[in-house]
Amino acid sequence: MSKISSTFLLYFIQKRFLNTVSSSTLPLPSVSTIEFLKNSCGLACQTLQIDEKNSHKYEAIIGFFKSHGFDNSQIAKLVSTRPWVLRSRVSNNLKPKFEFLEEIGIVGPLLPKVILSNPRILQTSLDSQLKPSFCFIKGILESDEQVTFAICRSSWLLTADFKGTMQSNINVLVREGVSSRNIAKLIVLQPRAIMQKVDRMVYAVKTVKELGIEPNAHMFVHAVRVMVSMNDSTWKKKINVLKSLGWSEKEIFAAFKRDPLCLVCSEEKMRDVADFCFNTAKLDPGTVISYPKFFMCALDKRLRPRYKVVEVLKAKNLLKKNKKIAWVLLQGERNFVENYVLKHLDDIPYLMDMYRGNVAAETRSVL
Repeated sequence: MSKISSTFLLYFIQKRFLNTVSSSTLPLPSVSTIEFLKNSCGLACQTLQIDEKNSHKYEAIIGFFKSHGFDNSQIAKLVSTRPWVLRSRVSNNLKPKFEFLEEIGIVGPLLPKVILSNPRILQTSLDSQLKPSFCFIKGILESDEQVTFAICRSSWLLTADFKGTMQSNINVLVREGVSSRNIAKLIVLQPRAIMQKVDRMVYAVKTVKELGIEPNAHMFVHAVRVMVSMNDSTWKKKINVLKSLGWSEKEIFAAFKRDPLCLVCSEEKMRDVADFCFNTAKLDPGTVISYPKFFMCALDKRLRPRYKVVEVLKAKNLLKKNKKIAWVLLQGERNFVENYVLKHLDDIPYLMDMYRGNVAAETRSVL
């Protein structure tokens, strides 16, 4: 991996995953450790018969977690759901595993996030499971940065059956002719895909091929990623939603081949996006099915704000009449802001405020 791509990947890890970590840090408890545990961790701690005799041990464990970036709310969450952690040995169990995670790039706020998402890491053997799992994944992804990214997406990679399930799923893809590069892409983007039951992977590969996407195609792993993420019932429901909007199976599958991720969103979102496209943006069904990316866009954070900008530009005669609205709504964020917001601030000073959702600016735009 090049230096630039490694830097970008690490930046994306921080941006994508640290947003999910609680930013609120409870103040240090003024009460004793025993009272803190009983008050914060509820019934879960009662099963351990919390008492003063073991307070020094609890203090050592809580102190260890705090020294590795856990705040009180995260410790309370961990102990509440996994009270056995208070019986762990710091030197023999916790310390070696934390050191391992830090060595492979799970550092800073990422560390609590990974542990909380999969506390089983603290129960699993370091030498027979965690380290071999890391080596197995790294052998496919070839860089620590990619492995870190994949583990942050699904920390269960470290505790899953890498010799059985994961290897078998990879073998299925290899036999079908999927390149090692695309297999790596699948693991980075959707690690859970290779942790599914093998028969599910076989079915997904078979279905995707029947839809006309070949294993050597760029979209193949994305299509497999979607297929293994839902059962047959969910798949049929989503297809039926699109049919109810007036599209044929041929059109739906053509859209799926262009961008498989369009079927990842919920049925409710499909209906909401279609309602916006047809009734607000006045797009015809053929246009929408030609741009399946619509179903992947955030309705309130992207499509609606952009449409408001477009309407103002049209009202001020600042938008070319032959400009395709669908194409404008789906542009990259930087291009949209530069070409349709910043470019027109001299004529419409409130345009950026309106795009960002300022109510006063929106009211002004219709005066």
